[in-house]
Amino acid sequence: MSTFRRLLLLACPLLALSFRPTTPFIARTSLLRYHTDDGDVSPSKTTPPSLKKSTEMSLFPASFERVPTVPTLHDFDELSRFLEEDEDRLTAIKFYAPWCKTCQRLGIHFGRLARDWGDGVQNRRAFSGRIRCVAVEYRTKDASRWITEDLQIPAIPTLQLYTGHAKVWQGVGAKDTRKLQQELRRLEGMSPEEMRRHGEEVDDGVLAQAVEDHMFLAPDFLNEEW
Repeated sequence: MSTFRRLLLLACPLLALSFRPTTPFIARTSLLRYHTDDGDVSPSKTTPPSLKKSTEMSLFPASFERVPTVPTLHDFDELSRFLEEDEDRLTAIKFYAPWCKTCQRLGIHFGRLARDWGDGVQNRRAFSGRIRCVAVEYRTKDASRWITEDLQIPAIPTLQLYTGHAKVWQGVGAKDTRKLQQELRRLEGMSPEEMRRHGEEVDDGVLAQAVEDHMFLAPDFLNEEW
């Protein structure tokens, strides 16, 4: 064996010893931090902020979130029956088309309105809100002719507010719900009887006329013997 190889073999163990850590490594067993009403009960005080945020959010199951209930209606009879079901509360209606970009942006605002004002589900239990919210989908010109002709809605999206069959507010081409919320706050203090009188005063009669026309066109009415 050459002298160079002998020196190399002697030097390797010395180099390995020089790179050994002088302080033993201690692994953290837990980084979970969570909070209760009694304060911080984390087993570790060194949780990174990003981890703290994600673990705190995961401790609250999705069932505790307030999920709005916004049914989608597709024809005039469904809308008429829906308005008749609860005449003591106001009904906010969103007329929209799935392909409409403005409708999609409005849908985000309307969803928040429904969450704060309308019916919904929380912790797997249904609850009643201050108002009811519903969506009406504009599909095609022929299938949704009742929207443009019977209800005389000139543009999509449109927001409307009803008490029973009486329309008390309308926002054509609405991009958000600010004006609708202003009207809701203005009417919020009215009793159901006051709201009905107000509806009779401001209603334009469009829906009432459409209800009458549909009643005369109904097969049962046409087959009635006089």
